[in-house]
Order: sequence, then C-alpha cells, then structure tokens
Amino acid sequence: MGPITANSSKCATEDQMILQTSLLLRINVIIMTIVAIITFILTYKALFILKIRPIFHSSTKILLYTSLLFVNVHAVIFMVIQNTALIRSFTLSDKPCEIMRTTLECRFQNHVLIFGIAGVNFNQFGLTVDRLLATIIPQSYSHMGALPGVILSVLVVACSIAAPLIIAIGDPYDDIVPNCFFFPEHSAPRANIFLVTLSTLVITSIFLNFIIIYANKKLEKGCRTRFYVTQRYQKREALISTRIISYIAASQFLGLTLYSTMVLTLRLHKSMIPISIYHNMVWWAYTVPFAAVSLPALLIYRINQVGSNRKRVINRITAKVETQEEHMKSLKELWA
Repeated sequence: MGPITANSSKCATEDQMILQTSLLLRINVIIMTIVAIITFILTYKALFILKIRPIFHSSTKILLYTSLLFVNVHAVIFMVIQNTALIRSFTLSDKPCEIMRTTLECRFQNHVLIFGIAGVNFNQFGLTVDRLLATIIPQSYSHMGALPGVILSVLVVACSIAAPLIIAIGDPYDDIVPNCFFFPEHSAPRANIFLVTLSTLVITSIFLNFIIIYANKKLEKGCRTRFYVTQRYQKREALISTRIISYIAASQFLGLTLYSTMVLTLRLHKSMIPISIYHNMVWWAYTVPFAAVSLPALLIYRINQVGSNRKRVINRITAKVETQEEHMKSLKELWA
C-alpha cells in the first residue's frame, strides 16, 4: 500500500490511465486472485487437520483459528479490491474522469484491508505470547484450557479494529487513488508507523520463539522431569507447537520485510520513476498475500510431518524384535 498524490479533480492523468489499463496490472490481479483461491482451499484443509490431529493445546488452537480467520478476511477484501480494479480497467479504459476512485469511496474497503493485515500480524505475536505462557507456567497453562487463547484473540481483534481508525484520524479523504488498495495521502505518515510496528512485532516474535525453543529443549532434557510422563508431554507439546509457530512467523516476516523494503526503496526513488511504472511496481511489491497463504500451507505441512514421523517410529518399533537398548532408543525418537 502506498500513497498517491492528490489531483485537483477526479480525472486521471495520461500516466494514471496507463497504470489503470496496463497489462502488468491485469496479470498481477490474476496472480493474486489465484493466490487468494489457494488460500481458501488450504484454509479448509488446515481446519480439517487441526480438528483431527491433537498436536496443539486448546489455547493455541483458538489462536490458530483466529489467524486463519484474518488470513481469509485479507484474502477476500484484497480479491474484491483487485478484481474491481480489473473490471474498471476494461470498462472505463476510455473514461479518465471515471476510472479513478476517491479515498472516501474506498474508506470501508481500505479499513477492512488494514484490519486484515493487522490481524494476521498481531495474532502472530499473540501466538508467541501463548507459547511463552506454556513455557513459563506449564502447569497453570495446562489447567487454563482455551482461556489464554480466547483472551489473546479478543485483544488481537480489538487492536486490529483500532488500527485503521488510528491511521485515518483526521484524514479529510479528499484525494484520489487508482483503487482502494492505496493509503489516503494524509494517512501516509501514520501508515508508515503502522508498517514499522508490524515489522517490529514480527522480529520480536521470531526472537522470542527461538528463545522458547531453546528453553523447552533444555527443560525436556532435565533429569528431574525425565521419568514424569505428564511433564515430558507438556514440554514436547510446547516444543513442537513453538517450532511450527516459528516457521509461520519466519514466513510472515519474510513477506512483510520484502514489502516494506521494496516500497521504501521505490518511495526514495519515486522522482526517477514514471508514475505508471511506479504504481505498477508498488502493486507487485505487495507480498502480504504470499505471507498469508503460507499460514495454512505451513500448518498442513508441519502437522503432517509430525504425524509421519510418529507413524514411522511406531512402525519401526512394531515391525522388529529389539534389544532393550534399541527399544529405549526408539522410544526416545518417538518423543522427539
């Protein structure tokens, strides 16, 4: 998302018309629509796997469901914005005074898009907090059931609703944009702060997840818990869950960082780039949909991987006669 300079009228300039009707824009819409459809399909599969595979604690499950909700809200609204732009690029290709949108017209769609972006990222941080609780207070966390996830999800939703409202404080909505994907000009400074905040949260999440993984590995190896099945199960559950959350955080960090870096670079060199090319590049620099689709994709992959590892070890245990030492080694691998 990036701001566009306001014009004195709603009519598009020659460069803006080139942007609105360009082949690159139309190809981008088609690709992003395919990504959105893949997101819907993978979400359905991820929900099914989450239901039948008891890998995560109920609190973590609540947060993962919330993440999938935000991912799909983002996919739906972005697909609507993109395809509206595609239709207008054909039907209004010879009407420069109708093809542009006012920021007031785009207000609702832009707010929902920001809500989706914020939710995906805020909830990732919520998942990290959930993993932190499972590591610091494992016994209490285990007895609280879904409560931590519910509380964190409510906070995430509230902050995500507040994000577009705060960004738009005092904005007169008196400029024009190519479509509802772009921030209003007067909101750009707060939008930049918003993007920096998201990047900071994702970096913090990755850092904390690595610490949590290390802590759980150390705790799992502790002699005092070696013969207590419940405690070892809690440590193993926390470790597996945190590893999966870390993979998701890393993919979202990559998507957001690519977006922020590329858009910042484009803004710094905006005066050197024709406006039609500049805004097309901003479209292509929007990598958030790829970060979003990685959530259900990685959930499916990692959960299936954990299940396959367990089945392989169990099959090896039951398929041959082992010495006591080999049997203990197999059991140790099963725990891993």
